Amino acid sequence: MHTNPSPIRAENFSVHKIINSVIGGVSMSLKLREYQEEALSAVFRALNQTESQTRQLIVLPTGTGKTIIFGAIIRQMKVRTLVLAHREELLRQAEQKIKLVYPEANIGFLQAQDLSGLKSEICIASVQTAVRHLEELQERGFELCICDEAHHAVASSYVRIFKELDFLKNIKTRVLIGFTATPYRNDKLGLKHIFGDTPVFERSIAAMTEAGYLCRSRGIEILTNTDISGVKIQAGEYSQKELAVVVDTPERNALIADKYLELGEGRRGVVFCVDVAHAHNVAAAFNQRGVECGAVWGNMSNDRRHEVLNDYMSGRTQILTNVGVLTEGWDVPETDIIMMARPIKSAGLYVQCIGRGLRKAPNKEDCLILDFVDIARKHNVCKFSAMDGLCPSFKIKAKNNENNEDNEDGGSKHEHIAMIREGEDSDFDVVTRSKYPWQRVGDDLKISLWNGNTLWIERRDDGYRPVIKYGDGKFRLLADIDLTFSYAYGVCNDYIDKHHLNAALNKEAKWRKLPATDKQLDLLRRNNIEFSENITRGEASDLLNKPTPKQLSYIKYFRLHDVPESLTKNEAAAIIGTHKDIMNTRAV
Repeated sequence: MHTNPSPIRAENFSVHKIINSVIGGVSMSLKLREYQEEALSAVFRALNQTESQTRQLIVLPTGTGKTIIFGAIIRQMKVRTLVLAHREELLRQAEQKIKLVYPEANIGFLQAQDLSGLKSEICIASVQTAVRHLEELQERGFELCICDEAHHAVASSYVRIFKELDFLKNIKTRVLIGFTATPYRNDKLGLKHIFGDTPVFERSIAAMTEAGYLCRSRGIEILTNTDISGVKIQAGEYSQKELAVVVDTPERNALIADKYLELGEGRRGVVFCVDVAHAHNVAAAFNQRGVECGAVWGNMSNDRRHEVLNDYMSGRTQILTNVGVLTEGWDVPETDIIMMARPIKSAGLYVQCIGRGLRKAPNKEDCLILDFVDIARKHNVCKFSAMDGLCPSFKIKAKNNENNEDNEDGGSKHEHIAMIREGEDSDFDVVTRSKYPWQRVGDDLKISLWNGNTLWIERRDDGYRPVIKYGDGKFRLLADIDLTFSYAYGVCNDYIDKHHLNAALNKEAKWRKLPATDKQLDLLRRNNIEFSENITRGEASDLLNKPTPKQLSYIKYFRLHDVPESLTKNEAAAIIGTHKDIMNTRAV
């Protein structure tokens, strides 16, 4: 058995060393993106803490190069490494991407009859095979374990591997890092007991879209007459057997194909179906209308599946229907339409599905998501318009296509549209573009938050930094490297979403249009703040968050700030308090 492993010296790993060593070993055409640099920095910073965080989770959307990040980590650590995945496609992808950033890597596999990973420094293993070879893996003394698609890590097979190889013991010579696009599960089995309370690094689809790393998306919700209210829920998701009976009908399948021809004809895409029969029937509806369509599912033969997938990748077929096959480990960037033909309760599964269409590709303008929404009544169903934080979107109320009147009967002619607004990689006028109340302060931008704190996008010589400034003068960087403006803006939107500030900050929120409260009016009068007779709650809130006339007079008199009108009331109070302390000290 591998004994007395040398400790992982986290303090020797700076992000700049990592980046330089990675780029130095590969073609100069590969350059780590800013968020990949951030992720590397976060990993080694967590290892470098007094209480080293040896179990970590990184959350990034599909299509943003998670495998490149863990390849860079493996290259820098240069310790015996186990990479776990649960599908053949993921195993091969891991090898390719690790080799891209670490060409000299000694890689083997542990899958079916290929046991070369039991002798290599880096073992890429299928979970199923790893469980059968735990004794041999223990003898190897792995010091780093990478878990791909880590939302599966609560499964008993994964947990057994982690336990047997000592990756749950919080010792510095055993580092476990999980990567996923979807850290939430619908079966109430969280990832916290595996990877800790919070991810060491995460960015949303919204931030990646704003930064231009993912393509824009446009969703259309098509309401059907199908009632799924009576379908049972099993393990947090609809019963596949019962759901198939309800949704796999000639009328609904025809609607899917017809709406494609009406709204997305010419696009290449994927339909997510309930079961194998549903996938075949939807494919038949497309083929009957002259749209070449193939179907793939889990237990079809490998040769036949590869044949169907190759037909799609080569362009011989336009559409693929599938059952649980294309949610992970499959990517054709040219895919620019996703059709959700199966109702889904799991936010994680929903995001996995639409993520198949969010990769960028030449001449690809956006990804169209056709979401077929059934009558659910008592059930909450994931749908495009409800995915808060998924994308920065407008929402247009569903209208009847024929007479433009609201229709409450759930007819199939309803559409609900959400459109991404295109970001720019420059300091564009976010003050007017954003749904949040950004203010310009010189070259910087800021938003006043609910408690006197402020969210800033500060301009630096080499880019921008998103920053939280507290009322007591302290601050916290939301990124530790300079970013492009659009990415910094996306990071700030992530902060707003994560802290549930959307409703409080949204310029169009309903509460802002209500009449001001008696308490607000009283505070305005007591602070000698002028206001209109019909002042709204939002207008009153804005006025009360600004410095009082007395504060402004003090700051201007002593010239304590160049633009005192840009301060919040709490910021003004902090500046005045500091000045008074200095004056009192001098007097003594």
